[in-house]
Amino acid sequence: MCKALLAPLLLLAPAAFAQSDCAKPVVQLLRNGQPLAATASALPAAATLRVAPDAGCPAQEYRFRHAEVTLMRHGRPVLPILLVEKPQADLRPFLSYYQTGDQLNIFIAYQNVATVAADGTLTPLLPAKAARRQPSQLDLRTTDSKGISFSLPLAKPAP
Repeated sequence: MCKALLAPLLLLAPAAFAQSDCAKPVVQLLRNGQPLAATASALPAAATLRVAPDAGCPAQEYRFRHAEVTLMRHGRPVLPILLVEKPQADLRPFLSYYQTGDQLNIFIAYQNVATVAADGTLTPLLPAKAARRQPSQLDLRTTDSKGISFSLPLAKPAP
C-alpha cells in the first residue's frame, strides 16, 4: 500500500542535481601570491594562508583567527603543531625536519572562521551554540565536519 502511494510521488518530484557546498570555504596555501597545487613540492620558508570560497561559488571574503599547521610523516606529527594567527605563515621551523614523502597539513576549525561583510563586520561561520561542546562528551565528528583543511605533499629538491 505504502509503495503504491510513493511511486507516483517519485515520478512527480523534480530531478536532483549535485552541487558544491558554497557554505564551506577552502583553505589555500600561497607562495608569491600563487596557490600551491596539492602535488609534491618543496616546503617554502614562508607562505600565505587564505580562506576562500570553493571554486564555482560566489565571491566572499573570510578571516580566520588561527590555523594549525602540522608536519606529518607516516600519519604522525614530526613536530608539535604550529599555531598561525595571521595570513603570513613562517614555516622555517619545519625546513630542517621535513623529508620527501612528508605532508604539511593545515587545519582551521569552523569556529575560527568568519565571513567579512562589505562594511567590515565579521560574522562567525559557525553559530556560537554549535561551537560550544560539553567537556564530558567525546567529540566523534570527523575532521571535515569540524573545519577546513589542506594537505600539501612534500618533496626535497634534488641536490
